[in-house]
Amino acid sequence: MRKHAVVPPFHALDPELGVAERLLRKGNAQLCGIAAQLPDEHAAARRLNAVLAEAGARPRLVDTGATWRIVYVTSSVSESELAAGAAGLAELVTVGGWRRVKRCATCARPFCDRTSGCTRKWCAEHRRAPRAVD
Repeated sequence: MRKHAVVPPFHALDPELGVAERLLRKGNAQLCGIAAQLPDEHAAARRLNAVLAEAGARPRLVDTGATWRIVYVTSSVSESELAAGAAGLAELVTVGGWRRVKRCATCARPFCDRTSGCTRKWCAEHRRAPRAVD
């Protein structure tokens, strides 16, 4: 459970969300495969849960009907980079919804939108104004 308020730009979700963003930028097949399922949120959630399970991560994304939440399954001794990234995506979805996982309008690379208004359209490479945070 997070101790701090989770609001854009979602610093409370770091370092896991940062790992997810880096893996998406690198074209990680597992995480990009999750984004490829959108706009079907349930298909994306099934794929995310499969990636979490394969990576040995504890969290799983569950649809409550009105929103998404995380449940924790068995404990994990050590998490891989993929497990951390997938967990970061799961946490983002629970606080910001699937609308925060987008594809670049220029190259179609998946990225996480950390803006307050959920208005970002480009990946870090194609963003118009360089900024410190993705």
